[in-house]
This record gives sequence, structure tokens and C-alpha cells, in this order.
Amino acid sequence: MRYYLVKESSEIPLKSWRTRSRFERALARALERALAGTGASSKVRYSQGVFYVETDRDVSDALSRVFGIHDFCEVVPHGFSSLDDIAKRAEELFRDLVAGRRFAVRVKRSGDHSFTSLDVARVVGAALLRYSAGVDLDNPEVEVRIEVRGDYAYYVTRCWRGMGGLPVGTEGRALTLFSGGFDSTLASILAAKRGAEVDFLHLYMGSAEATEAAVAVAKEVAKFFTPYEPRLVVVNFVPVLAEVRSKVEGRLRQVVLRVLMHEVAQALAERLGYDAVVTGESVGQASSQTLKNLRVVDYLVRPRAAILRPLAAADKEEIVSKVRELGLFDYVAKVEEVCRISEGPVETRASVEEVEEALRYVSRDVVEGVVANYRVYDVSRVTAEEVLKGVGADVEVDEVPPGWLLVDIRDFRRYSEDHLPGAIHISQLGRVDTPVVLYCDYGSASLLAALELRKTGVQAYSLRGGVVGYRRRVGEVRCGPT
Repeated sequence: MRYYLVKESSEIPLKSWRTRSRFERALARALERALAGTGASSKVRYSQGVFYVETDRDVSDALSRVFGIHDFCEVVPHGFSSLDDIAKRAEELFRDLVAGRRFAVRVKRSGDHSFTSLDVARVVGAALLRYSAGVDLDNPEVEVRIEVRGDYAYYVTRCWRGMGGLPVGTEGRALTLFSGGFDSTLASILAAKRGAEVDFLHLYMGSAEATEAAVAVAKEVAKFFTPYEPRLVVVNFVPVLAEVRSKVEGRLRQVVLRVLMHEVAQALAERLGYDAVVTGESVGQASSQTLKNLRVVDYLVRPRAAILRPLAAADKEEIVSKVRELGLFDYVAKVEEVCRISEGPVETRASVEEVEEALRYVSRDVVEGVVANYRVYDVSRVTAEEVLKGVGADVEVDEVPPGWLLVDIRDFRRYSEDHLPGAIHISQLGRVDTPVVLYCDYGSASLLAALELRKTGVQAYSLRGGVVGYRRRVGEVRCGPT
């Protein structure tokens, strides 16, 4: 069997006695669910801020993802009868560890005993001294750690830092604007760290590859939310993208788009009963995230649910580093940005008046329509294929069938420098009687263009993932800049 001492987050003991018991019950449920998820046979008991876990296998990975844990250690328990008994067992366990090394003994004690922590350290140190290179309390090569609790001494063999924070479920409900990228991923985890039950709101922007990657990331992030099982709320946002692209001047599109993303999130938060909307916005990281533009967003959206921006003061390097530390980097790195719909200069200091005026041209029926057609899935059970089917992603193709026309919709300079074989530029497109396949860099702009062309009767499609996704699929090597 394996044994662990699990210490609750340092915030929990600071709560009032009534509140503390609620938090500890929530943490106990989280521990039991996390252990059950490993398939281990486990027992959990609690006493004075410490959970005692007895299990038949290594569960350190599961415990490392539970919010509300300060740290946890694997231990060897020993029911002792005297100080000499504690020292004798310590000698058996640690003599090889201290052999030829300078060591120190660190002891914590809880309960009523006839001895002090210093007494324990003294007798254990004396028992181990003959195996070692001496005692060094200031700069030891190894530490011997023992916790004496009641009638048991717990000899520490390994320790891990916990996630900290508050147990999930001790706060309200939050909905994250979730692309699966670095920012929204970390923002979701930080919101859960404060005890919120976090669900994901994914806006489908026309890229199947981006949505597939987002679903994969959501499944990994959900492992940190124990005992809560998050939901994925999906909205087909492509009609809104089309409205903004066709009716808003280029320099204002990004900030208008951000306002509408928040508006959709707030509408769903109100409809589905969320207390907060979480975003991965970081001040100054993108044109629509300057302080001036975020002020415009908050003013025009007039939130009904609180807006939480856990990353407001974080820079990109910090965000990426933390995602890597959490073991999510390889999943998140596959997510491509697909919400850029402006070409040329963009506004970083927009005024409320000009953005409000631009929003007047965006159809309210379209915005309300995408909200009304939301779909909800259980993250643990849903597949990317189900999500894509739900948003009707039937305008995209992976390759160009023989006889179809391939069209590059990027600016002419980009087309001239490097385009896919056989492609013409959008400026060269005349009246066509055959199906056409449009492409851009990542597939979102070409999807919008294909939808617009379909309104004119053209059988138009978008190349899935754009030129970047296509080249990844076929393994083509670039022959120039893109």
C-alpha cells in the first residue's frame, strides 16, 4: 500500500469555522473523485487540516491536479511507542539516504506528547550520524523529514507542490470564452483555482482544425476541474464574422468583433445562469486588448455577469511558461488563431462613439440568431466530429477535386510571392460555372468569402485550415514567404 499526507491550501484555515468545514467537505469530495478516476482502491480520512490517503497505487499525478491542496507527501506511517522507537525506524529507512552526506532532520509535530519536535530531531540525528558525513542544519545535502501526528510518526519519502487555490465548487459558475489557445486555457484554469465551476464557450469561426484542437485542449483542461465535470457550449459564430467583415471598416473590425464576442457570452451567461464570463485578455497583447479598447468593450457590452480577466497583467512569456508547467503546451500549441479579420492598420484607441456607430450596421437578427442556436455538450463525452456536425461545417474541403477552381483571396502581393499550385487570385475571378475552392492563411476569411459567394449562386467552398493547414496535410515545403 501507499500512504500520502495531503495538506489543505493555506487559505482554508483562515476561513470562519462554518465556512472552513464547507471548503474541507468540498476538498474531500474532490480528492475522492480524483482517486476514483485513477481506478485505485483508496481510503481518505481527515484530521486537523490534513487528509490521510491510503491507496494501492501511485496517485501523485491525480493529486497534483486538485485545487485546494497546498502540498502532499508520500509517507511511511509507523505507530510508535517511544522516542527510541521513532529513531530506530528512521534509522532503518534513512541510513542509505544519508550515507556519506551532510544531513539535517526536520520534524513537525501535532498532538499531545511528552517530547518536542526538537527532541525527535535530536534522537533521530544521533541514530543516523554514524552513517553520514555529519550534520549541517544550514546547508544540508539531504533532509530527513518526519511528521509526528498523534500516535503515528510519518516518514516522508517524496513531496509535491499542490495546485493551491480553493476547491472547485466553493464559488459560483463561470463561462470562459474558449479558443483553446494559451490565454483562454490558462484563464480557465485560474478561474477554477478560485473555486468556480468553469464551462467553456467555444465560438466556431469557420476553421474545423481550430475547433478540433480546442476540443482536445478542453478535455485536458477538464482534468484540473475535479470533481466538476465541465460542459462545452458551442456557437456557430461564422454569420457574425460575415456581418462584421462586410459591414465594418477594416480598422475597427477587431474591436467590434471583440464587443460582439462579449455580447454573445453575456447573453448566454444570463440565459444559462452563470455568475461570470472569463476571458484570456491581457492588456496590450493584441490591438483589441489595449486599455482604450477594453474600456470601449466594457462600456458597450454593459455586462450582466461579472467579467473576469485573470491574465490582465500577465505577459505572453509568463502565460506560455505556465501552460508548459501544467503539461498542456503540446495540446495548446496546435491551436491556430482564426479571429483576425482585418487587413492593414487596426485601431488601438477606438472611441465609444465610433464603435457604437459601427455596431449599428451589424444585424441584430444575426447576433440573436447565433445565440439562440447554441449547443451544449459534456466535455468528457463529446467528440470534435459531433461539434463540427452541430455547427454545420459543410462548407470546407480538405483538397481540390479535379475540375474545380482554386482561388487565393489574400492580397495580391502575398499571392504573387507564394501561392498554391494552380491557384488564381480572387481579382482574376470572373463568372464561373464550376465549383470554386477559396483559401487564405488559416481558413476563416476564406470561409466567410465562400458563404458570401454562395449567396450569389456560386458553388463555393473553403480550403480547410487555409494554406497553412493544407501544407501541413500534404507535407508541402514552402517555396517563399506566406
